[in-house]
Amino acid sequence: MRESQESVPMDDQLEKKFAESWDHMEWFFGSGEIWRKRPDIVEFIAMARSLGYDRKLRAGQSLDAFVVSRSRVHGLRTEQPMIAFHILKDRILARSRELQAEDLDESEVKVSDRVRALLDRLSKEPIT
Repeated sequence: MRESQESVPMDDQLEKKFAESWDHMEWFFGSGEIWRKRPDIVEFIAMARSLGYDRKLRAGQSLDAFVVSRSRVHGLRTEQPMIAFHILKDRILARSRELQAEDLDESEVKVSDRVRALLDRLSKEPIT
């Protein structure tokens, strides 16, 4: 754990808040009310949720990127680890911060083994 971060334990209430953040991202990318509809991102979110990541990670967005973190609250500080998924016409770019992990460029929009390994790595980070 990084010295400047204080970890908080996972509990049922926090797990529920994480899941709610994924609900909001499905609405954000699927409704077309705030941003243009992105069914490709909604499908990626559903795939990740089916693997249980919605109970381990907080979801958010930055413009058209789907972002996940271990942040206890909405909003990220620069020292908090995160992954931003940019989905571009049948490919996915994953950019991570504070994970000592390489960026990914996958030719299919799916939760591949490499994407899953990156999500697993983030899931092991402390909740801050």
